[in-house]
Amino acid sequence: MTLANVPAPPVNQNIGIPDGVFNDLVRENCWYCHIPVRLTPDDLDDIGWTFAPPEVKPGVITDRHHFRVGTVIQDPTDSPFGVPGEKYQCLDCHIIEYNPDVGYFEIVDNFRNCLNCHQQIPGQASVHHLTAPAQALNCMHCHGARIDNPGDGHYIPIGRTPTLVTPRTSSGKGPNGEGACDFCHNEGTDDVTGRFIPTNDINHHSTGIGQPGISDLDCTICHDQMNTDWAIRRCQDCHGIKSIHNIQFDSNDDGVVTVGGEEPFFGHVGSSPQDCHGCHGGYLSASGMPAPFSGPIVPEISGLSKQRVTAGSAETITVSGQALTNEVFTFMGTMELKSRVSLTALDGTTVELTPQTVSPSALDVTLPADLSPGNYYLRAVKGVDTISNPMTLLVGPQVTIDTVSANGSSFTITGGGFGAYLNAADSGTGVTIATTACSVDSWSDSEIVANCGTTACGSLEVESIFGSASKEVACN
Repeated sequence: MTLANVPAPPVNQNIGIPDGVFNDLVRENCWYCHIPVRLTPDDLDDIGWTFAPPEVKPGVITDRHHFRVGTVIQDPTDSPFGVPGEKYQCLDCHIIEYNPDVGYFEIVDNFRNCLNCHQQIPGQASVHHLTAPAQALNCMHCHGARIDNPGDGHYIPIGRTPTLVTPRTSSGKGPNGEGACDFCHNEGTDDVTGRFIPTNDINHHSTGIGQPGISDLDCTICHDQMNTDWAIRRCQDCHGIKSIHNIQFDSNDDGVVTVGGEEPFFGHVGSSPQDCHGCHGGYLSASGMPAPFSGPIVPEISGLSKQRVTAGSAETITVSGQALTNEVFTFMGTMELKSRVSLTALDGTTVELTPQTVSPSALDVTLPADLSPGNYYLRAVKGVDTISNPMTLLVGPQVTIDTVSANGSSFTITGGGFGAYLNAADSGTGVTIATTACSVDSWSDSEIVANCGTTACGSLEVESIFGSASKEVACN
């Protein structure tokens, strides 16, 4: 049996982003999920952590930002100095200052704090819900099919008078309070993590979505002030029947999520009648039939064996998670539903891939060699459009040196994947020959001109934001 709160509340925190307030973050809160550097035991002591956070490949956050170099700055942008419509360059995010004590420019270390660029409104709106997708009510962009997008046409029983089996937001009419969202989704301490889970009201209001003065959205995004008896219909704008009836965790650790065949209180469709009664009160009989619109349980991705690959070569990666497959009972027997993989580029173009192997907790998929360099959102997809949360896949350019030609002390280097150059100490960009630094005269993605001296020879190395490459230069 998986450790959990049985019975709820609070609801088990096995699936998705934990319930809570995220509008009061500090730098270390961001680092818990988005680790910019590998944290040492001393680092953990400095920030008061007694344990290491979940492993996120060091460098991935850096690469996600660097892979924007040369691409068009979107509107709105979190870049502190970038201009929408122009292309990202180093100084759109970085600050450099001249240090007279050492005689060269240095990068100001202001970029380890995510909140310097990705702003929240403390106590009012979370940094995640001030993003362009969230403000456009594209909730599925981050949450996957565990939620619906308002106005996307999903089924809501508008016009149907609520009955005793219609879920209420609170104060359920079942014998023990069943029949309402807050029968499970209410405040309390999670027995597994020790985390305090606030009420539904606090969790939703703290996002900032619909809060007056924050954006063009207002309270009517969530509240129907004219007809409070039908409040659940407004909730269904985001939490529709299809999404609600496909949220389920593998409660008994048997590796398979089975609709109607799990322990109660681990989702919405795991156990009949307990899970059914939690939402619909004691007035819905247990028929043994699947819930309407249920079937493809929403998959969740928790990790990639590689988060960065190189363009030009096909690579097989392992995607780990839960509910990547699930079983449903039909009139014709048990059916297994399997996930596919979709990759979406920042321009919105999507390619779908068929995995070689799929199990409930992992799948293997081969990434095509012709993927263009850049950031991709990787998702698992089940059925027609039941998508998981996204994880970022980085496709880096190959850093290559094709030719090196010398004219006196000036060396012209041609190749690819050089990216952009930042003339500052420890910028991660530069040219060396036999470990001696050269001065850069010009730099583009495919050509560098550097002054290395008239007697320079040996191993010439180009270090770029995307990687490094070297080539031998013969001595005269």
